[in-house]
Amino acid sequence: MPANLTPQYKAAEAKFRAARTLEEKRQALEEMLATIPKHKGTEKLQADIKRRLARLRQEEESRAAKHGLSFKVEPEGAAQVVILGPPNAGKSSLLAAVTRAEPAIADFPFTTTRPQPGMMPFEDVHVQLVDLPPVTASHLDPWLPNVVRGADAAILVVDPTSPELPEDVEEVRQRLAEVRIPLVGALPEDA
Repeated sequence: MPANLTPQYKAAEAKFRAARTLEEKRQALEEMLATIPKHKGTEKLQADIKRRLARLRQEEESRAAKHGLSFKVEPEGAAQVVILGPPNAGKSSLLAAVTRAEPAIADFPFTTTRPQPGMMPFEDVHVQLVDLPPVTASHLDPWLPNVVRGADAAILVVDPTSPELPEDVEEVRQRLAEVRIPLVGALPEDA
């Protein structure tokens, strides 16, 4: 029996196929279920959507239970760039200097505890910068790798006056490599 699917359903299905996160997939499936014509020809399709939706919700709940608190920063502007680095490297100061954001800045480590976005104008576009909590050998927030993976680029900020500069860079690089986030690029020759 023909399904006679509507353009709204087909658009929702395209959103589902393009979705990258569990939340985006769940929202697209809910939209598909809401827009699918309700008749005998779509009964199996409706059941399949409901089954997928139940599976996604279950997976979201299990991930939330495993990881606890999580954050997602909705991308805005031409690109999203996360700011990474060790404690007291100047990540929040950089964000405050180039955006209108007002992050908490202090002389003690771990002042930033959650993502802090800000918009940086560059020529005729805006780039979203996201200040993240520090990364150390002993500390990496469980939600931080997902925020980094969702960004278009990452900037590693370090304090050039720190006597532990090489160790700080290596600690951050190794900790991110453990969660399969490689850093590419190089320090300038005169650094």
